Amino acid sequence: MILLALALLAATPTTLSGVLAAAKPGDVIKLVPGNYPLITIKARSWAPAITIDASGSNVVGVAIVGSTGVSWVGGDMAGTVVAAGVAGGYGFTANASSANISVSGVHFSDFRTGVGYNLVNGGKIAGNWFTRMSADGIDVALARNIVIDRNACTEFKPGPAAHPDCIQLWSRPNVAPVADITITNNSAVGEMQGISLFNHVRDGVDDGGFDRVTIRGNTVLNTFGNGLAVYDCRGCTVRDNDVNSLPNYWHRAQLIVKGGSVMQCGNRVPMTGQGTPACTSS
Repeated sequence: MILLALALLAATPTTLSGVLAAAKPGDVIKLVPGNYPLITIKARSWAPAITIDASGSNVVGVAIVGSTGVSWVGGDMAGTVVAAGVAGGYGFTANASSANISVSGVHFSDFRTGVGYNLVNGGKIAGNWFTRMSADGIDVALARNIVIDRNACTEFKPGPAAHPDCIQLWSRPNVAPVADITITNNSAVGEMQGISLFNHVRDGVDDGGFDRVTIRGNTVLNTFGNGLAVYDCRGCTVRDNDVNSLPNYWHRAQLIVKGGSVMQCGNRVPMTGQGTPACTSS
């Protein structure tokens, strides 16, 4: 049996690029507290994943491009206001067929969107806090095998004509549908929609819907009408969620499930009386 020698490595804003270049599978990189520019990891592969511990640090943002095996932990990521009080850009992105990418324990503030996964297979978005987003907290597109757990969205500042979502998923017709996603124990409180799985038909072409998504134990207390919106989801589960409106709501919070095959139980939606029967199994 081959044993990997795992290392605990320290990095500063000036040494991080070199530390990443030399990192071996399973290494833990601890960022020395400080201010870090945008960190880009491109075309790298680690198995087991490396861990980057940013606790106590401020980071402009992270971009994972075509890479495998990165676990980001902690720190603060703050965006900038780009126009008329509207925040812009993304905080943490993973795309281009990246895999096994996780981000946890980060405070995201003043971005257009905090976390964006696009064409990612495998990973976790967990225990993050999103404040003052002008669009969304978490966007997951064209992705598979992702766990979204214990994230909190609060104090959003929607841009003009925006309909921000705490968590939004979408598919596109030229890629296999978003599938095998677990969305649990998240909270969306404020001027936003909660959890949105929208599906569109554009010029007769269906985006493809969703497969095997579980939405369980989430709390939505918002001002928009879409508390939980699930369209064309096949083999999916929506259970034990709480959906309600803040006193200053624009539209009553709703649970919307259309198309597909969705098991529903234990949901509580007092504003519209849409609650579903109690669940009979764990």
